[in-house]
Amino acid sequence: MTREFSLSSETFSEVLAMSSEEETLTRAIAELQAIEKAVAELQARVATLRAALTEYEGAMNLLEELAKHKEGIKVLVPIGGGNFLQAEVKEVGNIRVSLGAGVVVEETLERGQEIIRKRRENITKAIELHESRILQYAQRAEELRRLVEALSARIREKQQTQPG
Repeated sequence: MTREFSLSSETFSEVLAMSSEEETLTRAIAELQAIEKAVAELQARVATLRAALTEYEGAMNLLEELAKHKEGIKVLVPIGGGNFLQAEVKEVGNIRVSLGAGVVVEETLERGQEIIRKRRENITKAIELHESRILQYAQRAEELRRLVEALSARIREKQQTQPG
């Protein structure tokens, strides 16, 4: 047994319009979810970069203090787990600077400070770039939220006004 449905041209247009709005709503929600994921990833990167920046700032502060005293300064050396060992720096001529991948080179105090200063600058720039992207994503997300709200309201309104 087959049933025939007949739709007036007005009803057919309404069905197409609703379908198009629902597709737009689906795409907007998907884009919003992707943006929220990207923002979360960027925020995690910023947190990691800020932690690294704090480490470099601590290193710079220590090197500046060592440069003032040149010798015989007492320091606390981290030994892990929030524990420290008191030590005395007898001479401050050269420092060892990590190049990454387990490679460490000996540099003068001044050259070591220059390397750390440059790394701090690079990290600061990366943080600024990520925060700028987060702001751009947040603005787009707000646009999408407004669109989702408006489309949802229109779809609900159409569903309530349809006979049936």
